[in-house]
Amino acid sequence: MDYRKYTLSARDFVVIMGKAAGITGCVAWLFYESLWAVILFPLAAVILAKSRKREQQQKRQIRLETEFLDALRAVSASLCGGYSMENAWKEAQKEIRMLHGDNCDMYRELAEINRSVTLSVPLEKLLAEFGARSGAEDIESFAEVFAFAKRSGGNFLQMIETTTEHIRIRQETSREIAVAVASRELEQKVMNVIPMFILAYLRIGMGDYLDPLYHNAFGVVFMTVCLAVYAFAVFLSGRIMAIRM
Repeated sequence: MDYRKYTLSARDFVVIMGKAAGITGCVAWLFYESLWAVILFPLAAVILAKSRKREQQQKRQIRLETEFLDALRAVSASLCGGYSMENAWKEAQKEIRMLHGDNCDMYRELAEINRSVTLSVPLEKLLAEFGARSGAEDIESFAEVFAFAKRSGGNFLQMIETTTEHIRIRQETSREIAVAVASRELEQKVMNVIPMFILAYLRIGMGDYLDPLYHNAFGVVFMTVCLAVYAFAVFLSGRIMAIRM
């Protein structure tokens, strides 16, 4: 599996279509008061699909990195217990199954790695391929260091413990950042919808006040400019809050 790519599921499509229909309906009523605005539906669906793929891909990679850290801890513990490197990864597979179940990505990767090792495929080659497919910098770096240590006869236990500590610190820092910006993200989402609520209030409470902005060329152009500015502001706020390690 290539973790750098994400394929939308049927559930994802349902969520995207529902959101796109809701957004398009609100835009059609609030900005144009015309059903012609539903032509924006495909554009909204495409934007939401890209956002959904990016969001789900990031979640999957974060989950994979967490499971990989648990696997490294299990490998380190097995090496301390006197296991060989190949048997240590087999023990890691058992540990991951106990911690995350046999449906998790890391368990499937370990099962494939251990199966290939029994067929005399070099472990460093398998880890390098996994690192390339993972799209995770920590996993890719570990695979490179592991291959170098394998060639030069380095201290595997020390290398794994050092890598484990590095990944742990990085994940803890990421969680601290996520907690720190959580309230700001909520504020951002609230601020994103406030203009829509204000416009809806004016449409319902003072419809006559906004009538000159509908069903005429000037109104269409003016509301289109407002919609473009609003969409850019939402996009910009999302980019500002996209803090990644």
